[in-house]
Amino acid sequence: MSENELDNGHEHDHHDHSHEVEEAFEEALELDTQSQIFLEMRRQNVDLLKVAVEVAGFGGQHPPVKPGDLKHAIRGIWEIYSEFYAWVDPEESDEDEDEEEDDDL
Repeated sequence: MSENELDNGHEHDHHDHSHEVEEAFEEALELDTQSQIFLEMRRQNVDLLKVAVEVAGFGGQHPPVKPGDLKHAIRGIWEIYSEFYAWVDPEESDEDEDEEEDDDL
């Protein structure tokens, strides 16, 4: 085997390794981007929930909710949150309504 043939084989291995590293980096970057999107969506949901709590009258200077009133408070907050969420992401709420209709059958 000539020296040139050995060099070409080594160069080919180096190229394969570089390509694998590049693909791994792209996959990691894509996962990071997806994670950032997921975390941003969760943050927005928490912000929306805070607004719903305020609108329902359970934020700020409101005294702690009594254990017997907890279900009523949560139901009220959830109704307001759901309505706000439908405004923010109408496609998602349409899918949820379709699922609820399927569950009712």
